[in-house]
Amino acid sequence: MADGRRLSAEDRQDIEDLLSAYVLTLDVDDVDGALALFAEGAEFRTYGRVFTGEKLRRMFTTAPKGQHLTGRSLVTPSADGATVRSQLVFLPADGAERRLTIYDDEVALVDGRWLFLSRTVRFMDHDGLLQERPPESQRT
Repeated sequence: MADGRRLSAEDRQDIEDLLSAYVLTLDVDDVDGALALFAEGAEFRTYGRVFTGEKLRRMFTTAPKGQHLTGRSLVTPSADGATVRSQLVFLPADGAERRLTIYDDEVALVDGRWLFLSRTVRFMDHDGLLQERPPESQRT
């Protein structure tokens, strides 16, 4: 369990499994499975907006379909659990331009399961800078 300064190897693996479950549930359009990875009241920030509860369900349901390919993740212990920074490339199923993203997360152990407290998605622009929205050419 997280003590605010250290995470066990098991905690780190469970957090990595949480990240994997997120992309795999979305890739097969399992919205209920994706929502189950978020703690009650968790926030998802993207496109300059904050999504929670039913708004998060609607966002997942209407989002473009495709594959979420994850890169490396940096897991850092925090007082409430851990923060995670991850690389992700989204490949839209319709063949539109891929999106390069960085996810910044807060995760915590809730009733014995690691869950997202918040996820913030930022998009890499053509200059390699992170923005709230993808470059115009990548918007669908």
